[in-house]
This record gives sequence, structure tokens and C-alpha cells, in this order.
Amino acid sequence: MFIRRLIVLGLLLSSACAHRSSAFRDLDAAIEKELANAIPSIAVAVARNGSIVHQAAFGFADAEASRRATVSTPYPLASVTKPLVATGMMVLAERKRVDLDLPAHQYAGGRVQPTERYTLRQLLNHTAGLPTYATIRWSGEASPSHDAATMFHRYGFAAHPPGTVSEYSNIGYGLVGHIIAEQSGQSLATFLEREVFRPLGMRNTMMLESAAVPPGVARKYDASGKALPETFNDTPGAGNIYASVHDLVRFGMFHLDDRPSRVLSRAAKEAMRSYVEPGALYPYYDSSRYGLGWYFRTTANGTRVVWHEGGMPGASSILVLLPDQKIVAAVLINANDRNDVAQSIANRLIASVEPAMQPLTFVPTDGFVAYDAQPAYLGRWEGALTVDGRALRCTMTFDAGGKVTVAFPDRAADDFLPRHSTFNALVNGDLLLGTIAGTLPGSDIAQKPGGYVLLRLVRRGDQLSGTMIAYASPEGLRHLYPFAVSLRRVHAAR
Repeated sequence: MFIRRLIVLGLLLSSACAHRSSAFRDLDAAIEKELANAIPSIAVAVARNGSIVHQAAFGFADAEASRRATVSTPYPLASVTKPLVATGMMVLAERKRVDLDLPAHQYAGGRVQPTERYTLRQLLNHTAGLPTYATIRWSGEASPSHDAATMFHRYGFAAHPPGTVSEYSNIGYGLVGHIIAEQSGQSLATFLEREVFRPLGMRNTMMLESAAVPPGVARKYDASGKALPETFNDTPGAGNIYASVHDLVRFGMFHLDDRPSRVLSRAAKEAMRSYVEPGALYPYYDSSRYGLGWYFRTTANGTRVVWHEGGMPGASSILVLLPDQKIVAAVLINANDRNDVAQSIANRLIASVEPAMQPLTFVPTDGFVAYDAQPAYLGRWEGALTVDGRALRCTMTFDAGGKVTVAFPDRAADDFLPRHSTFNALVNGDLLLGTIAGTLPGSDIAQKPGGYVLLRLVRRGDQLSGTMIAYASPEGLRHLYPFAVSLRRVHAAR
């Protein structure tokens, strides 16, 4: 009977392997077709139960040099950097070098004012109140000459009270990286190499702290397939890690491994993918939350999903963890605005080892609806937008027809910032998003005219506050610079 069972088990395993092999052949063929859509290269990997089941690379890491991509080629991770950096902070916390629940200013070496009361945990959780921010420095182009500390003091203001809103903040993770360096006595790059990458066997992973790119990495391309100049994010802790797909899937495997580890305890890893700030609004990806370096949610059919995406000039990336199924999927593309492709391939990787799994969706604005004269917003709101310390009178009118108009009554009409702009807003309860064409009159702003202004506002009764963010061109992101706005409803339309 025992021998018979072994034979049957062998036949079942053989059948499963044959099915999986066929699934991977179909997947690889589909990825090859994607390269025809101006994508220079794609690297993929999927693991289950602590073992890599499939990994492959397609296309050219450097098309001009005819250098093919491999599973060992380091790719720019963009924001998938954040869970790796958060892991570094958790290492310090477990070694009692920092206390996550103490104010961040105690560890920041003077970068944060003592009046700011947000904690390290809130920094990791994006609930510190710091705003949306980015500065991408392009090789050969003029950029603001400010150092990182100056940029933090200029843009690292309290857009929201700590603990009230999970607002995705690169400047917050820039501060996390700075604190790791301060408290470890090493550069961020050195600490991560010694305490995270090397112990986890991540041999082709590195943190860049300057614009100098090491040889052998994937070159960056735009969405049309044109090679880009070298770029550098001035908040390294938010987006400056390069990693191979082999290393990235290993990192995901580590985070699902329940065995004891000298890097992080099981409890610390669980906290990273489950912590929720009590009472905070979590506006993005619908029912999702942001833990301590990871997004997470439970789908309608009960599947727990943990993930992080990344996107910046020359990079589209995603890392997905399914804790209950012990599955990890990683996709890296060296071109921007290809996150839809990365998501689709990640779903196919998961389906190749778990065919019954329903496709996962990763849409940041899920849960938002169009403003359509919701009573909570109707009426006229007045206040000010503060740019470089100067208050600009600002009004917003929400009409009964579903339109929103923002105006700057005292500003002379010009091409950079129109006096009146009407736009369609998205709302999710007390949260509002919008975009208008224009350029705010900030001294650091690169593009005049041709930019956009993003609105990120929170309603608290008859108060609207948050930020207007100067965005320099979707075609070549130079910056996202936030400026504080505060409005009060002075007339409620009926």
C-alpha cells in the first residue's frame, strides 16, 4: 500500500510539474510579446514555500550596448526600495537602537524640529503628516542646489496632524534613511549592505547615494523606448535601491519565512505587514492599508495580499507576497509607466503556481468616486495657499453640477497659474484629489509653463486642508513640491 501511494504521488507530482512547465512556457511567450511595445527588458521570478520556482529575463538591459538582461541584472526599484529600507529600521528597533514609538526628532540629528511629535512608527506607516514630495535630479540638467537637509526643512512640513491620514511621503522615507545612518553610525548604503542585503544573500543589490551608477545595471528608458540620462532621487531611503529579480524574490521569501533569523524576528516581519495606525484615514487602494513598509489588504474572497509597487523615470516594478499560500512574485521593467504590464505579469506568475487564484488589482484610486455635488463639499471655501512663506488668497467652489473651481483672486493672469481653473475632483469620504494645469510660483519649480498642480485635501467639518503639489511634467518628472493650503467654508450651497 505504501509503495502504491508513492507511485500515485509521483504521478500527481509529475502531472503538476508538466502543467507548471507548460504554464511557464506560455508566460515566457507572453512576456516576449510585451517587448514589442517599446519595453527594453523584463525580469521575473516566482517562489513558493521558500523555493524559487521560476525566474527569467527577457530583452536588453542596455539596448545600445546589446547587453542582454539576466536574472542577476540589478534594476532600479523606485519605491519598492521602501520595504527594504523599512526592514533596516526594524533591525535597529529590534536591537534597541531606536524605539519606534518615540518622536522621530530624538533620532534625526537636528533635521526635525523638537516641536514635531510624529514617531518613527508613523514615519514608516506614512501617518507622520508629512506631504507628497519628490526631487529627481537628471544628469546634465540644472536642479535646485539645496542639500537634502535644506529640502527637508523647506518641504517637510506638517500637512496633516500626526496619526490622522496615511499620506504617501517620499520625504518621510528620506528621513527614515537619514535616521538609519545617524543611529547606526554608517552610511545608509553600508548599513543595508551589511545588515540586510549580505545576510539575505542579495549579492546584486545596492543602495545608491549619488548619481554615479555602477556598471552592469539595467539602463533606464522612457515609455517610448528612448534611453534616459542618469537620474538620482534626493531622498535615497524612498527610491534609490537597485536589485536583481533573483535578489528581490529572495527578499520576499525572507519576509514570508517563519523560521528564526538573525536579521528580523517573525513578530517584526508580521508587524510590518499588519500594523494600522488607530484612527487614521487610509485613502489609497480602497480597503488597503500601509503597514511599516508594505501595503496590505484582504480580498473579498479572503486572500491576504502584501505588496509594494514602484515607478519613476526608467523604472516600473512590483513585489507581491501571499502569506497564506507562501507565494512571492517579482517583476522588474527598466522603463517608466509600465506598471500595468508589471501587474499583469505578476498575476500570471501567481497563476502559474496557483491556477485558482483570482487576478489581483492594484489601482491607487480604487474607493474614490467623482465629485457629484456631495453635500459635505457643496459651497464656497476661502483661505490661503502658502508658497515659499508667502500666503496667496485661494478659493474653491463646489457647485451643484459636479464641478469644482479653484481661484487665486489676487494673482494676475498668466500662463503659469491661471486665476481660475475648473476641474473634476475625486472624493473618498473626507478625502479629495484633483489636478489642474498650471505652475505654482515657487522658487524651486522647474517648469514654467507646462506643469500641473495636484490637490490632496482632507475635509474636517467646514475646514479643508492639505497640499497643492507642483508637478513638473508627466513626460519627465523633475519634482513634486508640496505647499500647504487651508480653506474654510464660508457659504454652503443648497
